[in-house]
Amino acid sequence: MAVTDQLAKPLESTHQMGRFTLNRIVRQDAAVTKPIAWANVEAIVAISIGEPTFRYTYDQHQQGAGDEANEIKRDPRWNGTVTVLAGQIGDFIAAIEGKTWGTAQAVMSARMDSDNPMVHWEAICRDADNSTHLFSLVIQDMIIDSFGFDNPMDYSDRSIPFHTYHEPFILAQGYEMVFDKFAATPTTSTYTLSCSTPATLLTATEHDDWDFNNAVFIKNEDHSAGDVTGRRVRAAVSITAASLIFTAGLPAATDEVSVLYAKAT
Repeated sequence: MAVTDQLAKPLESTHQMGRFTLNRIVRQDAAVTKPIAWANVEAIVAISIGEPTFRYTYDQHQQGAGDEANEIKRDPRWNGTVTVLAGQIGDFIAAIEGKTWGTAQAVMSARMDSDNPMVHWEAICRDADNSTHLFSLVIQDMIIDSFGFDNPMDYSDRSIPFHTYHEPFILAQGYEMVFDKFAATPTTSTYTLSCSTPATLLTATEHDDWDFNNAVFIKNEDHSAGDVTGRRVRAAVSITAASLIFTAGLPAATDEVSVLYAKAT
């Protein structure tokens, strides 16, 4: 490479447009099975998520270091918005909550009282042929927030706020997310994933809040402890090929184990 190098014109696929995106979700509290089928989400106009804010920040100094400081940041939170076609706001909330609106229940509340993870979101960004995968935006542990309702004289889309405490990330072309859930059995240390070759995602030791190279998270929902959602298991568990292996703290008979990872398409 030299300072006189001439680059080729950009590929058409680098002009990514949101209208060709396929959005789909999987619920964290879905019934136990592997893999859990992702559900396509219709009526999405846009999805956006900002940079993290931190509940605690501190510039750490020590004497002798002069003006050099170490910035400490703890407890991140990402806020975002899903923009939905106005006529389908009820259907959207029902899909997020896993409800059947209009038959099983007649009301979709605008107040969200739980701060537990609701869904994992995969926005599959595609080329202008509406098929070729370019990359995906993945939002783990999405929590829908309470929302207002604006009903002007003419048409307007509906905006639904959300947040997450675990980082969104970009997934490479040719990969898709997989979500497996297991009903734990006593003394069982090994559970078989639905995919025999989970993708290497990154080097976990180089990134905060990542515990595994080949999984976004591994959770255990301990019903005997009164858990209503899975707790992240950060140690004494690993994934080797298709095997999810616990080396300590084996799940009990009433527990549910869940794992989010990626595989080649």
